[in-house]
Amino acid sequence: MTDPAAPSHETETTNHVGGAVALLTALLLWRVCAIMISPLDLGPDEAQYWRWGQSFDWGYYSKPPLIAWVIGSVTGIFGDSAWAVRLPAPFLHTLVAALIFAAARRMQDTRTGVYAVLIYILMPGVTFSSGLMTTDSILFVFWALALWLLWRMRSGDKSWQIALGLGLAIGAGFLAKYAMIYFCLGLALTLIIDKPTRSAFGLRNGALALLGALFVLAPHIGWNIANDLQTVSHTADNANWSGELFHPEHAVKFLVDQMGVFGPVSFLTLLTGIALTCKRGTEADTADKTGRWLICFVLPALLVILVQAVTSRAHANWAATAYVAGSILVARWMASERTLPAWLWYSTGLALVFAAAFVPDLTLLARVGLGLGLAALVLAFGKANHWRISGLLWGGLGLHLITALVFTALAAGPLDWANQAGLANAFKRTRGWVQTTQQASDLVAQHGASAIVVDERENWHGLDFYGRETLGVPVYAWPRYASPKSYADQHQLGIGAPGPVLIASVREDFRPRIRADFEKLEAIGYLDIPLGGNTKRAFKLYLGYGYKPLARTPEWTARFEGQIEK
Repeated sequence: MTDPAAPSHETETTNHVGGAVALLTALLLWRVCAIMISPLDLGPDEAQYWRWGQSFDWGYYSKPPLIAWVIGSVTGIFGDSAWAVRLPAPFLHTLVAALIFAAARRMQDTRTGVYAVLIYILMPGVTFSSGLMTTDSILFVFWALALWLLWRMRSGDKSWQIALGLGLAIGAGFLAKYAMIYFCLGLALTLIIDKPTRSAFGLRNGALALLGALFVLAPHIGWNIANDLQTVSHTADNANWSGELFHPEHAVKFLVDQMGVFGPVSFLTLLTGIALTCKRGTEADTADKTGRWLICFVLPALLVILVQAVTSRAHANWAATAYVAGSILVARWMASERTLPAWLWYSTGLALVFAAAFVPDLTLLARVGLGLGLAALVLAFGKANHWRISGLLWGGLGLHLITALVFTALAAGPLDWANQAGLANAFKRTRGWVQTTQQASDLVAQHGASAIVVDERENWHGLDFYGRETLGVPVYAWPRYASPKSYADQHQLGIGAPGPVLIASVREDFRPRIRADFEKLEAIGYLDIPLGGNTKRAFKLYLGYGYKPLARTPEWTARFEGQIEK
C-alpha cells in the first residue's frame, strides 16, 4: 500500500526543477555581480575581440565574426568598459544550460535534465568562462541548440522547419568558432551507426540542413576568400605542426587538463561510462542506443585534440565542446541508483590525488592537501549515499559549487585575495594594464616619442584598449614574420617613421633583431609593472631612430639564432 504522506514522483520532479531554476538564477546573478565589481582588467584576447567589435565584418584575422558582433552590440549599449565586454558570458552559459535541459528531458526524463543542467553550469570550465568573454560561450549555445534539434528529428519530428533550423544552428556555430566541425563529425557518426538518425534525415531534410548551414556561412566564406583565407590560416598556425611532432608526455597533461575543465569526478565518470557503453554496444540486446548516440558528440573532440596534444600542443579548452553532450551522458549514468564496487570509489579517490599534483601555482604541500581533500569529499558523499553512483554526482557537484563560489569571489574581490591564496599567477594576464598604459603615456611625454612599438601581441592589445584615450600616439607591433601571424601584426610601424619611437620589449631573444631594424637604438632603462605575488610585466625600454626593417628570410632567422640581449 502506498504511503499517502510520501512525496509523489511528480512532486519530486517539480522540486528538482524548482531547485535547478533557483540555482541557475542565483549563479547568474552572482556571476553578473562579480563581473560588475571585478577589479580585473580585460585580458589580451578580450581586448582583441573588443577591437574587432568596433567595426562589424564577416570575419577577422583569427576568429569568425560572432564574438565581435556580440561584444560590439553590448558595448554599443553600455559603453566600452571591461564589465560590458564580459556581460554576455554568464547569460550565454545559462542559455546553454536551458537547451541542455530541453535535450536531456526529451532523451530521458526531467530528472536527468535537471542533473545535466547542474553538471554543466557548475563545471569548472564554465565557472571560468562565465567571468570572461570567449568564443566558447557563443559556440556552446549553437552546439546545444543543434544537438536538441537533431534529437527532435531523430525522435520523430521530421518537419522541414526543424531540419532547416538544424542547418542554421550549425552554420551559426561555425560563425562562433570552427570547433563546430566536431559536431559535424558527430553527426556523421550518428548517420553511420544509428538507423533512426538516417531515417530522420532523408534526402529532403538533409538538403534543407545543408542549405541552411551554407546560407549562414556563405558571407564568411566569401570574406575569407577576399582576405587570403586569414581566419583559416590562423587556425592552421594554431596547430603548430612545424616543429617536433611527437610529445607522448602531453597525453597525461591533456587528460589532467580535462579533469580541470569538466571536473575530475565528471571526467572520470565520463571515461568509465563511455568504455562500458561501447563494450555493451557489442551485445544488441543490451546496447544503450541513446548513450552511443551521445558518445558520437563527445569522442571526436576528445580524440582529435588528444592527437593534437601528442603531436604538438593543445590548450585545455580546445576539447570543451565534448562536454555539452558529455553533461547529458554523465547525468544519465549518475541518475542510476546502482551500487558501485568499493574498488571503483577508492580508485576515483586515487585519481583525484594524482590530478591535484598537476594543479599549477600551488605549493607541493597545497597540492597534496587538495588531492586528499577532494578524495575525502567524494568518499564521504559515497558513504552517505550507501556507495550508490548518485553519490558521485552529489560529491562532484558539491566540489564544483565550492570551486565556483571561491573562484568567482577571488575574481571579484580585492586583488590581494588571490595573492594571499597563492593564485596571483593565474590572474596575471588580467592585471596591471591600466598602470602599464599610464606609465607608457608618461614615457611618451618625457621622451617626445611619436609611437610605441611592442614585441608581443598581448601587450599590443592591452595598450590598444586601455590607452585608446590616454596614450596620444599609435601603438605598433614589431614584425617577427614576413607576413602577419596575428591581428596585432597587421599594425606595423612604417619604414622611415619619424623618431624617436618608444620600444617596450619583453623578449630577450627578439632584442638583437629589433636593434638591427633601426639605424640607432638607445637603451633607456626598464619598466616593471607588479601583477601580484612574485609576478610582474617587465619591459626593457629603447628609443629607436630610422626604422628600416630587414627582410624576414631564412637567412635572417639563422643570423639571429641563439642571440639574446638582457
